[in-house]
Amino acid sequence: MKPDKNISAPMLAAIGAGVLVGLLFLSYVLSSGSLRERDTGIILPDGDTDAPVVSQGSHMLTAQSVADVEIGTHNAQTVIASLKRPEEYSCFIQNTLYYEGGSSTLRCRRYAQDALVRTDTISETGAVQSTLVRDGETVYAWNAGDNAAYEGKWGDFTDDDAAMLPTYEDVLGEGIELISAGRQDLDFEPCIMVEFMQDSYRCVYYVSAATGLMKAASFYSGDTLTRQVTVSNLQTDTLDESLFTLPDGTSLLGE
Repeated sequence: MKPDKNISAPMLAAIGAGVLVGLLFLSYVLSSGSLRERDTGIILPDGDTDAPVVSQGSHMLTAQSVADVEIGTHNAQTVIASLKRPEEYSCFIQNTLYYEGGSSTLRCRRYAQDALVRTDTISETGAVQSTLVRDGETVYAWNAGDNAAYEGKWGDFTDDDAAMLPTYEDVLGEGIELISAGRQDLDFEPCIMVEFMQDSYRCVYYVSAATGLMKAASFYSGDTLTRQVTVSNLQTDTLDESLFTLPDGTSLLGE
């Protein structure tokens, strides 16, 4: 009989990458908040009667729509609230934690398809070290080479927690006041930049207007950079079904 337990932060850290993940998770807890719900159908309040309208059924606010709006502290949160992530995609996520005398890096690969989300922890050479797959409220976890997966309840974690990815919806949280905001291109990708304080850290987020996904984030203690996150190699091609197959051959996609 398989164990049925809530996945805890220490358990995820042990499965993921040992002490390194623990260090990065500590940084994550100190610098990020919880996922907030948001609306996806809005009218952007830029003061122009021709402002683009995003209906409840829209897939996402397009980069062109955002280009038509002047982004500032007065409306950046509303614009970010209108963004929606693709239903199927993969991307590479890199976290670097800076500390006195050095740094540590955690690399993850995320695969998302509807309600299924897979997060691989990747070595410096590109090899998969461990895997987490969320299927609704159930989580499966295994290390490279295992022939069986741990199965348990997902608990209070989010998919972003599993990949150590700051949740850009944090900026929509109650009490968050923007220090600055605007539009900026990263790697030729149009992004919305927001700067705000959270848990004594100065946070700078870059959210892609083209994909609705976090593009980059930086965290500062005073003027000292303590953590940097980048998201790259985004692909929206159809994912290989084997990505959602457990070590024992069970497919989570069903028939």
